[in-house]
Amino acid sequence: MVGGPVAYAEVEALHHSLRKFTCYWKHLNNSNNIGNTLLTEQDRDNLRAHSLRIKSHMPRATFNELREKFSHKMDIDSEYKMLKRFEGLTAITPMKIDCCINSCIAYTARYSHSDLCDFCGERRFDAQEKPRRQFSYMPLVPQLQGLFAQEDTVEKLSYRHQYDHSPDTVNDVFDAEIYRSLQEKFVLVDGVQKNYKYFSGQNDIAFSLATDGYLLFGRYRK
Repeated sequence: MVGGPVAYAEVEALHHSLRKFTCYWKHLNNSNNIGNTLLTEQDRDNLRAHSLRIKSHMPRATFNELREKFSHKMDIDSEYKMLKRFEGLTAITPMKIDCCINSCIAYTARYSHSDLCDFCGERRFDAQEKPRRQFSYMPLVPQLQGLFAQEDTVEKLSYRHQYDHSPDTVNDVFDAEIYRSLQEKFVLVDGVQKNYKYFSGQNDIAFSLATDGYLLFGRYRK
């Protein structure tokens, strides 16, 4: 898959967008965190139910039937309603991005105005001019902002800045040659040099980007 923000794709469709919020469960459920005061008992029940579905690989139809059969005992929202609620709590809204029906490309960057896939020739839109396939992209910036909203996570993130490097010794990724060399260089943004160096700030985050192949939709299409 190539094109634009595909490297950050996490999910396939609406209900999979909730999978990302599950990562916040420990933090929001911790009484020491601000997010704890925003969670109602209904939210907690919904999170537990969704966590069970994800961990057990429960089909959506089974999940909905479970909600219906035990509605006299418990009130579990639909996945769509959960998503909307958690979007409000996390300020993270999935973006739908058009992609090739065969997962060849995402229609972003140089492909944003294309109507046909450059690799397999399949059409982007159906007869009703609707995208034939889309995937959900979780915006990166709100996720990073969320990390700094949790005291325990901020403490963990400080590890990089506080790391004590020992020359001629490699004990961590922060001992790596490329990382250490970047620390000696001034940051360039669109060719303009800034007055600070890479990873010099205590709140800076070092990213590692893997560009090997992966399946967006959990199955291979020929």
